[in-house]
Amino acid sequence: MAGDCFDVIVVGGGPAGATMGWALARQGINVAVLERTRFPREKVCGDFVEPAGLRLIRAMGCGAALDGQSRLPITANRVYFGPHLAYHNTIPYYDGEHGQPRHSLIIPRAELDTMLLQNAADTGATVLMATEATAVRRSDGINQVDIRSGDASRTLSAPLVIGADGFESLIGRSAGLPRRDRRHIGIARRMYLEGVEVDAGETTIWFDEDHIPGYGWMFPMPGGRANFGIGVLSESADRFGLSVPKIFGESLARLRLRHPGCRNARAASKPLGGVVKAYGGIDHNHFDGGLLIGDAGSFVDPITGEGITQGMESAIIASRTVVAAMAAGRFDADFLGRYETDFRAHFDPSMLYVGFCAALMRNWHFREILWRVTRRGFERANPDPEFGRVAGAGFGGVDVQPRAILIQLWSAVFGHLARGGVDAVSALLAGRAPGGSARDMLGDLGAWHRGWQASIADDAAWHYAWLADVARAFARMGPALATTDNPRVRGLEL
Repeated sequence: MAGDCFDVIVVGGGPAGATMGWALARQGINVAVLERTRFPREKVCGDFVEPAGLRLIRAMGCGAALDGQSRLPITANRVYFGPHLAYHNTIPYYDGEHGQPRHSLIIPRAELDTMLLQNAADTGATVLMATEATAVRRSDGINQVDIRSGDASRTLSAPLVIGADGFESLIGRSAGLPRRDRRHIGIARRMYLEGVEVDAGETTIWFDEDHIPGYGWMFPMPGGRANFGIGVLSESADRFGLSVPKIFGESLARLRLRHPGCRNARAASKPLGGVVKAYGGIDHNHFDGGLLIGDAGSFVDPITGEGITQGMESAIIASRTVVAAMAAGRFDADFLGRYETDFRAHFDPSMLYVGFCAALMRNWHFREILWRVTRRGFERANPDPEFGRVAGAGFGGVDVQPRAILIQLWSAVFGHLARGGVDAVSALLAGRAPGGSARDMLGDLGAWHRGWQASIADDAAWHYAWLADVARAFARMGPALATTDNPRVRGLEL
């Protein structure tokens, strides 16, 4: 049937798939977007859309949906380390650069995904909801995608297929790219709360020593509602027996005790669990007749687990390759490899740095030193907005400048060691107990030593494999240290 033939079939209608449908339809390309559920629907996510994502959504013509009383601009943050409030201030890297708003928004995925997919349909994409792709195969340069909607089944065809179908991507598996490496997989659990009373536009995140590497969040919305959740690294949860449901329950109990505005917080939905794949796990995202975008392509921040903005950006970048492929009549992997070059030029300057940080944090035995150093960084950012703007960008900012961050961090480390060393020597000569700087320095060295010993004693082979991963992550980051150019700050031209 002619109605079953398209130029491009996009499997998955979330932010990445919907953005791809919109980007291709506006170019006059005959594109179908398949979504196995019917919107609106629940989705495990923090619902956090950063300024760069809001800028892109407005550029796509959906700006009106971002305004109004149902939106609460996020401009500030409080950060807990255990019961200690280490940071309570504005978000320092929300500077409005290159047309980005000076705030983020919490937009439930039931609303966001529906809005973006409707925008694709309004632009001319064929949107098929409640339609599941069950199989894909390629022959004679054409992809055949078997689909099922209710009791009806049929086959669609197109020279190009785009996998935007999330963690369990059928398209990725069919292309031999299943990505099951736990080092680059995060596990999340979230639910909605009600009865939350917080300052307008102030989020809360927390770190607990027994949950590292991982963190928790509470993102407020109007009407006393909030998105509450936790995320941990899959490898750590598996190796060290961390129970995500247990951590989730503990985090809610602790939040009620710590945060004065959450004492009366109560569940407004059932807890839901989900999984994401981080950027560091990408080998390649192109193959004969297709591309992977969004979570299917592992476009998720390795530290924060954010993926909405990155997914939309990956779709815009991939759409350029699709347009070029249609013009050239080339759908082979060699031609489609330009997508790889393009997305790495866009994401590598920032993503490889946070990937290096994530590699360091993978070793649960070093949680004590990670806890001490990270807490000290947030405490310094409180009175020093410039430090927060530069170093803090590694935790959710777009303008990640690896060289500037490392210079800033190493300056702080050497200053800390120098002060502690001078204090320790002075105390020794004076015959008194070391002061605060020396105690902190000695405490850090002791925490590092204990972590190193515990890691080797637990599994020496894994320990040295981890060190090799850290070294590789640093080597991959190397080119980003030689430049201050970060394309994500400027945004993508549409």
